[in-house]
Amino acid sequence: MEQNVTAGSYIHLPITLEAELIIELVNLKHAIKGSVIGLEKGKYLIIKIAPHDLIGSFASDLVRETPMVIKYQHQGVVYGFKAKILNVVPVPARLFFISYPDKVEELHVLSSSRYACNLQAVAMFGYQLIEMTVIDISEDGCLCAVKASPSEKALYDSAQVNKMIELKVQLPGDGRADLVGIIKNVSKEDDRIHLGIKFEEIPAAVKVKLQGFLSGMTEAAKKQ
Repeated sequence: MEQNVTAGSYIHLPITLEAELIIELVNLKHAIKGSVIGLEKGKYLIIKIAPHDLIGSFASDLVRETPMVIKYQHQGVVYGFKAKILNVVPVPARLFFISYPDKVEELHVLSSSRYACNLQAVAMFGYQLIEMTVIDISEDGCLCAVKASPSEKALYDSAQVNKMIELKVQLPGDGRADLVGIIKNVSKEDDRIHLGIKFEEIPAAVKVKLQGFLSGMTEAAKKQ
C-alpha cells in the first residue's frame, strides 16, 4: 500500500520520535543505522546517525550525494521511503537533515500467514551466542526479539540488513529446527531488539517440522 502526496499538502508519515531506522546508501551499496530526533511535516526529518557508522566519512561528498532508502517498523508494520540529504551537521551530534517523503510504502517482508508464538532460539553473532525468542513465524520467515541488555549491544551493532543469519529454533515436541535466513530489518523498541528474518531454502526434513508446527497453529486458531 502506498501513500502519495497531493498538490499543496504532504503525506501522513507513520513514524514516532526515536524510531530506529535502517538507512540504505544506494550509490555506496551500504546500510547504516539511525534514529529520528525531529521533523517538520512536509519539509524534512532530522536523523541521528548511530555512533559506530560512517566513522571518518560522515560528511564526505560520496555520502552527501547518494540517494537513500529508509526502512523502519511502526506498530508491527515495516515501512519504506526514498529521501536525499539536505544538510549534514557534524557536532554536537552527527545529524542528517533529509527530505520529507512524497511517498511511503508498506513493505510486507513475510508473504504467507504469520502466527504469534513464543519459541526459544539461539544465533551466533561474531563470537557471541545470543539467545532470542521467535515471536511470530511463517513458512517464509520470522520475527525475533532479543532483550536489549548491555551484553546484547554487540548484537544491535553487528546486525545488518541483508546479512546471513543461522537460527537454531526449538519447536514444541519436534526438537530443534536449524534455519538459515537473511536479516531484512532491525529495530529497537523499549527494552527489546527486533530482527525481521526471511528464510532461505529450507531443508526438506526441517520444512516438514515447520509445516507440522504451522498446521497445528492453524487448527488451534480455527477452534478459537
